[in-house]
Amino acid sequence: VNKLADSVRKDFDQMPVDPLMVKHNDLWKYTNEINSISNPLVSYLEEKKYGCYLYVDKIYIYRTAKFENRESSYLWHYDNNPLEIIKNIIYLNDVDDLNSPFEYLRDPKGRGLNVTPTRTGTQQWGPAPNNSRITKEQIESLISQGCSPYKVHGKVGTTYAFCNSAIHRANPVIEGYRDVINIRVKPTLKKPPQPVDPQWTTGFETTGAVLPDPQKDWTTFI
Repeated sequence: VNKLADSVRKDFDQMPVDPLMVKHNDLWKYTNEINSISNPLVSYLEEKKYGCYLYVDKIYIYRTAKFENRESSYLWHYDNNPLEIIKNIIYLNDVDDLNSPFEYLRDPKGRGLNVTPTRTGTQQWGPAPNNSRITKEQIESLISQGCSPYKVHGKVGTTYAFCNSAIHRANPVIEGYRDVINIRVKPTLKKPPQPVDPQWTTGFETTGAVLPDPQKDWTTFI
């Protein structure tokens, strides 16, 4: 993680800033580091959380940018993917209240609050209400029922996994920056040769939409 963090920081310091974030479009420049991080992560999730085989379908490496008004992923939202789709975010620098901590909504028992997705498979794959954005009135109502927002602070290497249909948002940078690697996993019936591979793992160059057919996995691409 430290090796990836050092390399990514140097790259981002020289890249132009997108209105919302700085996107790293040369994912495979870091093949060795990505495999060193992803292989044990996937093995852990298979054994401790899923009880089945997984593969990595998306990896994003990006830096959160400074801007004034919240929009896009900086609004409360959910990703509206099937519940089995999990993102794993690893901080590549120390993150506190000032440099864009990840924030999610917790229920009264302290658990992440999920929205039932409108995308679950071939028999149900429709658009989300309000483009999956949670309104201010809805958030206020949930808070009045005992829910509460929680920001994830942590040192470089801090890792957290969350269901794509959890209510969450990014926060704008006030000071400094936040670099992350975001690794998305999907269940599969067959064990892939390796979790990450350019044949089935993509970054910002392709859409982040999940395939509607749950039977289509990494085997589709080989």
